Amino acid sequence: MLAGIDKKTLVLWRFTETEKQTRLRWKHAREFEFSGEMYDIVETEVKGDTTYYWCFWDHEETQLNKQLAALLSFAMKSNPQKQENQKRLTVFFKSLYFSVTNKQDLSSFKKINRDHLNLVDLYQSRFYSPPVPPPKA
Repeated sequence: MLAGIDKKTLVLWRFTETEKQTRLRWKHAREFEFSGEMYDIVETEVKGDTTYYWCFWDHEETQLNKQLAALLSFAMKSNPQKQENQKRLTVFFKSLYFSVTNKQDLSSFKKINRDHLNLVDLYQSRFYSPPVPPPKA
């Protein structure tokens, strides 16, 4: 279908081998993306290390790709409900951790912990292993 198009309506691009590998994002052998625009190759000519492509500028596919990217961006980043959920989750996680804003608070926290640990050690000393063999009932 593209072979019958008049060359005057086509876009001519020329690329070196390096540019073809680095600047073009290939969809398949006859279609590539360049600078965010989609092109279908109608004719190819190689002169030395330069390749000339006569291309049909596929405006419709370019527009569809941009719409798809916008939808993905909206779904992944710009969704207000998702942003609100992320804020709530952040507040929740922050509530799980103790943060000290004052040195005096930190010293009283250390004292409470030290006292608590001493009590835990005291109570742990009262636990004994079960008798072996177990008593008969």
